[in-house]
Amino acid sequence: MGNYWILSAGKDGELWPAFWTEHRIAIGWPALGDLREYNNYEALREAMARHHPGESVSTLGQWAGAVWRFYRDLQKDELVFIRSYTSLLGIAIVSSDYDYIEEGNPLREKFYSPFFKGYYPHVRAVRWLSLGGGLKQQGTFNRLTVMERPFRDDEQAELRAIE
Repeated sequence: MGNYWILSAGKDGELWPAFWTEHRIAIGWPALGDLREYNNYEALREAMARHHPGESVSTLGQWAGAVWRFYRDLQKDELVFIRSYTSLLGIAIVSSDYDYIEEGNPLREKFYSPFFKGYYPHVRAVRWLSLGGGLKQQGTFNRLTVMERPFRDDEQAELRAIE
């Protein structure tokens, strides 16, 4: 286990019930299709720009970076903290490689965001370490959708003891 990640569960945690019951975490950007079609980050960033004309270069870079990290950098056995704006909702260990929920798959409907009016079809299976619910946090969590932080060696040893 080398990194831990913070992942948003949609606006105000709206996708948390699907994350919890389906043992999956997910991100949006359905217009990109299956991310396995992109050979490198630059191809993904260019596709992001085509699907979101008029967005700033920095916004496109941030979005493409979050998607790429979820697709390529997030690894099995890494720790993920699921958040809403002000709550920690769950903690999980990633248990699968990236997968894409195709249109027509009934599972896709569970990962729909009414706020963003879109699907979250990019998924990874997880094993939950925490009970479902939420821990309120004063202030706000980072607003990034996908964020990583490397563990220090002493933190890794502590987490192994928990498992």
